[in-house]
Amino acid sequence: MLTSDLVLARVYKKKVRPRFIGDRDPEMLELAGQLIETFAGHRGEPRHRLDAELGELLGTGTDFQRHRGLAKLLFDRCEFEAAAPVEPEQLRAQVFQSAAAAYRSEAEDAQPFEFDRSEVLETSAAELGVAVDAIEQGLYADLKSEQVLQDFKPCGAEWLLRRYNVALAQGVLLRASRLDIELAPATAAKHRALFRKVKFFQLMHRVKRLPEGGWRLTLDGPVSVFKSSGKYGLQMASFLPTLLHFEGWTLEAAVEWGPKRRKLTFALESDGKLRSHTRLDGQWQPEEIKAFGVRFDELGSEWRLDPDGDLVDLGGEGVLVPDFVFEHRRTGLRVVMEIYGFWNRGAVASRLKLIRKHGPERLLLAISSQLAAGREELGELTGEVYVFRTQPVPRKVLKALESFS
Repeated sequence: MLTSDLVLARVYKKKVRPRFIGDRDPEMLELAGQLIETFAGHRGEPRHRLDAELGELLGTGTDFQRHRGLAKLLFDRCEFEAAAPVEPEQLRAQVFQSAAAAYRSEAEDAQPFEFDRSEVLETSAAELGVAVDAIEQGLYADLKSEQVLQDFKPCGAEWLLRRYNVALAQGVLLRASRLDIELAPATAAKHRALFRKVKFFQLMHRVKRLPEGGWRLTLDGPVSVFKSSGKYGLQMASFLPTLLHFEGWTLEAAVEWGPKRRKLTFALESDGKLRSHTRLDGQWQPEEIKAFGVRFDELGSEWRLDPDGDLVDLGGEGVLVPDFVFEHRRTGLRVVMEIYGFWNRGAVASRLKLIRKHGPERLLLAISSQLAAGREELGELTGEVYVFRTQPVPRKVLKALESFS
C-alpha cells in the first residue's frame, strides 16, 4: 500500500479525486517494465545498489511521486535479509573488543600508538572462526542499505499500473470515517465471501436489504470510533479489493483530508477502471475458528459441523453470516452459530437487538465475556447463548447444542 506522501489526489467541489493513470499508457508501461527488470536484476545484491539505480531511473521530474509510488509497490514484493555468517551485533562486539585489546597492548610500549585495522580484523576473524572478508561484509549487514535482496515476486507491467490505481484509492480510504456501499444482487456464495471479509477486518457495520435484492452496507471507520488508531484505517482500505470482485456497486466515503482534516467525500463505482489484485475466497476463517472445528470433530458427537452455511436475512435490516452450522446426524436438525469476539460493545448491542427481532429460531450465539457479563445482559433471544472467556470450548458448545434436540 502507498504511504501518505505518495497518494496523489486533488480536491474539486469538496470531493477527493485520486489521479489515476491509464493501465495501457505506453510511457507508463515502459517505465513499469523498466522498474520490474531493475528489481529482478538486483537479486542477491545489497539494497543500496538498487536504491542508486532507482535514483537514476526515477529522476526528480514532475512525475517523481508517481514513479516512487510504483517503486514502493515493488518494494512490497521484496524480501530483504542481513547477509552475514555471524550476527552483525556479535561481529561488531568482537571487532571492538579486538581493537581495545590492540590499544592496551600498544599503550604499554613507549612507541606512539599506530592502529592496524587489518590486524584487528584478522584477530576478530580468528576468534569467530570466519574469513576476514566475511567480517568486512557482515560488520554492518543489518543496516537497511546493506540488506540483501533475497527474493522478488515479479509481475507484469500492466498489473503494476492497475495495482497502483487501487493503491491510490486505498490511500484515500485510510482517512475515511464511514463507507456507504450499495451492492447489486449476486450469488449467495459471493455475498457470503464479502460479509466474511467484513468480519475478518473487524469492521463495525450495518446492513440493509435493498428492494431490488441487493444490500446497502454502512461501514464505520477509525476516525469515527478509534480516532487515533491507524490500524482500523488500514483494515477499511484493505477491504476495497474484495469489493472490486463485484459488479453493480457504488461507494461513497466520508473522509477527513489533509492536515486540517477537511470533511470531504470520495466516490467510486464498478466501472471496470479498478481491478482487484486479490482472490475472492469465501472459505477463509480465522485460525482460532479453524482450530475449534478440528477439536469439535474430535469429540465424535451426534453433531456434524458444516463451516459453509448460507446467509441468514435478518428481516431486510441486516444479514447473519454463520461461523458454523451444526447438523444432527440422526434427525437432520440444523443450528447456526455466530461468534462475537473482539467487537465494539455498542455494535454488539445493536446487533443483538436485530437478532432478537429477526434471528432464526435455532441460533447459538457465542459471545466473549468482555462484551457481555452474562445472560442477564443479553435479554430474550431467539436461541441459545454461550458466553466464553477467551475462545469457545467445544465441549461447552456441544452441551449448548443438546438443548436444541
